[in-house]
Amino acid sequence: MDEPINTEFECSDPKIGFGFQLLRMEHVFSYKSSPDRDPFEPHCVNFFTLLLLTEGQMTHEVDFIAYKMIKGDCLFISKEQIHKFDKSPTYKGYILIFTEKFMLQHFSTSAFSKISFLSDFHLNPTLFQDFGDVGILINALKREFSFNLGIIKEDIAAAILTVFLLKAQLRTSHALKSFNGDYRQFLKFRNLVTSNYIQTRKANEYASFLNTTYKQLNALCKSFTRKTVKEYIDNYVVLQAKRLLVMSKLPIKQTAYECGFSEETNFLKFFKKVAGITPAQFREMIA
Repeated sequence: MDEPINTEFECSDPKIGFGFQLLRMEHVFSYKSSPDRDPFEPHCVNFFTLLLLTEGQMTHEVDFIAYKMIKGDCLFISKEQIHKFDKSPTYKGYILIFTEKFMLQHFSTSAFSKISFLSDFHLNPTLFQDFGDVGILINALKREFSFNLGIIKEDIAAAILTVFLLKAQLRTSHALKSFNGDYRQFLKFRNLVTSNYIQTRKANEYASFLNTTYKQLNALCKSFTRKTVKEYIDNYVVLQAKRLLVMSKLPIKQTAYECGFSEETNFLKFFKKVAGITPAQFREMIA
């Protein structure tokens, strides 16, 4: 099994090389001629991606979940997620890519804090179906970039993208409560799991880190994810393990160690309990 591509942000057009680019899907598909840039194989990118479908239908896989898309759908892919395109493309559309640096430089603090909620793929579905603003976004960007506006083009692109992403955020199931104190507390919990899952998977320890009780943290976690604290932590660990199994050729024993397990047998039992299959079966399935 080949290792997936870990793609850095690249911009072929120096006029818009500021961390933002709108590409036709067929342009990206031309990369398949290069063995190290095959969009039809699993790859991990360090920027945010919007897939905007304008014709036909497709199935796009993100973190091992298949999303079926039709004309007018928009798929949001966060940085560091693993994804791959349909191998038999009979569809057309655009790929909008932008970096976190671009967002930080050009989005207001208020807009960035709201839009960042979209990138929490543990909470939100990444697929926005029948999103009428897809065509508006594409046409607005194409129209603006047909003029030579110099450096101000960055701000125009950011303004158009900000409006689109804010509208997308309003379609999420947690939109109404995404900016209150509960969400800020959940965000702290999520960041703690991201930073410490290798050291501990114990729910009580995370409650202690946050100076709260397990009962309170459990209720908080359920309100945002419909999962208990333990389920959230376990699912996160398995996702990281799956990413390693796909992104590297490490033996399963080493993968277990990288995920915080000192014994391979414990990792195998844990993975199968949560994922329903063994690591070897998963690796074979996606090979």
